[in-house]
Amino acid sequence: MPIHSLRTLLCVATALVAVPAIAQEQAPAPAATDTAAAPLEEQFRDPPNSARPRVWWHWMNGNVSKDGIAKDMAWMKRVGIGGLQNFDANLQTPQVVDHRLVYMTPEWKDAFRFAAHEADRQGLELAIAASPGWSETGGPWVRPEDGLKKLVWSETAVPAGQRFSGKLTAPPVQTGPYQTLAPALSIEEMISGHPAPPGPSYYGEVGVFAFPEAIVPAAALPRAVDGLGNALSAAALFDSDLTKGVTLARKEGEAPSLRLDYAKPARIGSATVFVPEVVIPFAGAAFTGALESSADGATWTRITTLTLGTVPTTVSFPAVTAAHFRLVLEARKPDGGLGSPAPGIAMDGLFDGVGAMLAKKPLIVGTFALGSEAKVDRFETKAGFVMSRDYYALEEPKDGAQGVAPASVVDLTGKLKADGTLDWQAPALPRGQRWRVLRMGYSLLGTTNHPAPPEATGLEVDKFDGDAVRRYLDHYIGLYKDAAGPDMVGKRGVRALLTDSIEVGEANWTPKMLEQFQRLRGYDARPWLPALTGVLVGTRAESDKFLYDYRRTLADLLASEHYGTVARVAHENGLKLYGEALEDKRPMLGDDMTMRSHTDIPMAAMWTFREEGPRQTLIADMKGAASVAHLYGQNLVAAESMTASMSPWAFAPKDLKRFIDMEFVNGVNRPVVHTSVHVPVDDKKPGLSLFIFGQYFNRMESWGEMAKPWVDYIARSSLLLQAGRNLADVAYFYGEEAPLTGLYGDKPVADAPVTHAYDFLSYDALTGLLSNDGNEVVAPSGARYRAIYLGGSSRRMTLGALGKLAALVEGGATVIGNAPVATPSMMGAQDAEWSALVARLWPGSGDVAVGKGRVIAGKDVESALRSMNVAPDFTFTGAQAGAKIPFVHRRDGQGEIYYLSNPQGPQTIAAHFRVTGKVPELWHPETGTSEPVSYRIENGETVVPLSLVADDAVFVVFRKAAAQASLTLAAKPVQVLASLDDGWSVRFQAGRGAPASVEMAKLAPLNESGDPGVKYFSGEATYARSFTLPRGARAGQPLWLDLGQVGDLAEVRVNGQLVGAVWHAPYRLDIGKAVKKGANTIEVKVADLWVNRLVGDAQPGAKPITWTAMPTYRADAPLRPAGLIGPVVLEGGN
Repeated sequence: MPIHSLRTLLCVATALVAVPAIAQEQAPAPAATDTAAAPLEEQFRDPPNSARPRVWWHWMNGNVSKDGIAKDMAWMKRVGIGGLQNFDANLQTPQVVDHRLVYMTPEWKDAFRFAAHEADRQGLELAIAASPGWSETGGPWVRPEDGLKKLVWSETAVPAGQRFSGKLTAPPVQTGPYQTLAPALSIEEMISGHPAPPGPSYYGEVGVFAFPEAIVPAAALPRAVDGLGNALSAAALFDSDLTKGVTLARKEGEAPSLRLDYAKPARIGSATVFVPEVVIPFAGAAFTGALESSADGATWTRITTLTLGTVPTTVSFPAVTAAHFRLVLEARKPDGGLGSPAPGIAMDGLFDGVGAMLAKKPLIVGTFALGSEAKVDRFETKAGFVMSRDYYALEEPKDGAQGVAPASVVDLTGKLKADGTLDWQAPALPRGQRWRVLRMGYSLLGTTNHPAPPEATGLEVDKFDGDAVRRYLDHYIGLYKDAAGPDMVGKRGVRALLTDSIEVGEANWTPKMLEQFQRLRGYDARPWLPALTGVLVGTRAESDKFLYDYRRTLADLLASEHYGTVARVAHENGLKLYGEALEDKRPMLGDDMTMRSHTDIPMAAMWTFREEGPRQTLIADMKGAASVAHLYGQNLVAAESMTASMSPWAFAPKDLKRFIDMEFVNGVNRPVVHTSVHVPVDDKKPGLSLFIFGQYFNRMESWGEMAKPWVDYIARSSLLLQAGRNLADVAYFYGEEAPLTGLYGDKPVADAPVTHAYDFLSYDALTGLLSNDGNEVVAPSGARYRAIYLGGSSRRMTLGALGKLAALVEGGATVIGNAPVATPSMMGAQDAEWSALVARLWPGSGDVAVGKGRVIAGKDVESALRSMNVAPDFTFTGAQAGAKIPFVHRRDGQGEIYYLSNPQGPQTIAAHFRVTGKVPELWHPETGTSEPVSYRIENGETVVPLSLVADDAVFVVFRKAAAQASLTLAAKPVQVLASLDDGWSVRFQAGRGAPASVEMAKLAPLNESGDPGVKYFSGEATYARSFTLPRGARAGQPLWLDLGQVGDLAEVRVNGQLVGAVWHAPYRLDIGKAVKKGANTIEVKVADLWVNRLVGDAQPGAKPITWTAMPTYRADAPLRPAGLIGPVVLEGGN
């Protein structure tokens, strides 16, 4: 391709490395000024602070020093970091400082005050996490009454027609996830092996409700045996103690099972199962349960499958009459949420070890109770005690069951006395019935802010209570104002607040729940509250609709009372708010877009991956954060970037490029590197880490002083992706049930457009932001869309969403998608209105004009857009089969900016852009330069030939008016002028175990050396030699130095002049301006990773050079190719 020589430049880094600063320098750094008036081309050369990446900056368990703070920030400034976000974490980090600084003691405050002033002096944006630890908003000052809560209840049977005067059984007051269950182990407890002391408890009343029930004679208990025939206690399975139960014997190769044999056939319509400790950290439940029945005890029929979790699972089903029932525990494939570890890691299987430990423990089934009555199927999940990724997938049993009539539920709350006694004349009922009295209350969930130092650990605040959240934040920010000084929180010093992804457990109650439910859903929840305990109220469909409304109320409150309050308090204190949401599937009820709509900088997370590929939940998380910014107008999109697990010091910039590019193409434009752990002392290298998590990107990183070209690449890419506004043709309405990270937790968005950009659209954005503008829909932010597509869970739709869609269509909008089949909600008497709207919008199949707009039935959004005469925004031809090249399109006041990503092998393509009248240019984020490119303008688009290397990314920018319809640039052939593979001398960084220098007759990987000091070297090695300017080369003219293979990044000087740095393939740069006629000298400084030295220190008998807080690599771990490997050649021609 003619473009080949030009595209090669895109992969060449020639940015100059800044002169190192001195940590103790006294001259204040000028405040970072983001001059919006500066031309984009000028900013691209040296991006402003607003475009520069941030880092997370973890203070580990009191290991803090002022000297380390100053040096950390000086290094960050040197390498081009724009800000740092401070966390205070524990994770059992050992003490390495002489005096540990305890959180919020005078010594700790003094250090933080120093940090705030130092950040201000260096022009770095300093943020603080919203609590000690990383999740979420909690601490030791949270009062028990302000903690997260869950529903609890007790039941009392009362004869009909009689007076009841006595004390109702008190609901459980146990702190924990459900009824009498104690909290699960925290990450700190798992790491340390020591359970924390019991936390506080608290109880409050919700109400007392009575309803009629049939009197069912108590059935005789069945005989219980395990799969090996051992007799067990049935009484222990049917009692109220959820955890003790029975212990199952196991046999290798057979699924454990538990069998119940009745003396005569029994009619069973529900079952409750609980297996304590079935959930393995980061891997999910070890088993799923299969409930089976048998008439003869030999042939078994499956009734249903149970998802097991941290609380009991109740299933209801069309009644089965049989004499034998059994529970089979089938092994479940682990979730694998942490991804693959680095090869040869000493901590490989760390959490597999936890699972193995649990596997060796006795297998206890705490509850396996069968019943005849119909219950709400999986009520624990539907009531929010545990999550389902897709509640619509929990199909209701087809048994026509009728439960308690809502009108028959009697509210006795006013009759309950403070001591728990009730005086009530129970009304008469038909023969065979009695009253069940349900006393409902709430107790604490018990989740603490983890993983904070012990002195900073306390209850997580109630996320559904805005007053409690405000009390928490007023105290928390007050602590930091006292530490940093009141003038150093807001405009100076601490500039921002950050909420990490929420990991606080499944709370499902707050004291104002009933009034908030009435306000948000428009009806009284009280008659329906028994459904939260498994009691069927009305029909199955009616109970499920109430439970949907209940969950949605919790989700709405999480967004408004927690995230909304956090934003208000942050703004009252002059702080910007960075905010993540759910990140990983569905840890809590909430809509991840609505949660982040309150932030100034919506934030997501992206983890590294290996052969398993990216976790789809993170792709959805990033796309959701970007959609929030586009719709609500924040523009900036941050991400907890490139985090990893069990990969200590395992990534070089070249390894990280595909992850950061994936962030960019999914809408991120302010990466926040996870993480840069604070370095309190200089004598321990590579030093402290965030346990097994994150990057190890701090000043002790082996390539840390050579990081600036990589950081500049991130900054330049961010700059262009912040310019103007995002363009998308489609607003993808994903429904009203599951968050994006749940809907697309394991699978990509299969029905999204490919040749058109799209934003996700939440219910709140649909109903609160969008309006008509001709045949488009627009948001106040400036986002505009040609069509709304109905995807995700939108097959069920509330009247509110349906009504807004109808209004937009009437006003001129186009909706693409199939008609919804039902409403999930019970709000109002809406069935007739709902059905009428569906009939109006979808009178049949196909394309229908409605008002000024149209509705195109079907799921093919690309075809629908073609029928609307909307041309593709970007497409390509000529690539290999199956190639995918996702894109971002932005528009500023001067033109169009396209970002293309090639997450696969090399591709040669013709790129088609929906742009005419402007000249395309390639803008190179590696160098800050731009250049013309071949093109032709035809048929309403511009076609640009591109050659993309593996894992490539490219900016194609249209700004200048086109004077001609096409341009072809001839490529100059590359000619090898000289080989420089021999005669190198190598100097090694001191203190890393290598000799001072070696001579290399011919280049070879350092890790293949016979000298252990060289073989296991990690750090900076400087290669030097001389060469004579070859024939065909002229001083001042382009002369390309191709370094071949490099492990891992290189900085090049010619004749003492720094000519640039290269950090990913092709390792090639132009040295023509630095050479002279005759003899020349060249120095190539190469940095490799700490991996090889860590492996060397693991060798038998080795005297360790490194120090780490936990094990890293085994002695047999593979070494990384290290050093200048070559072949090194000088090339002319392009």
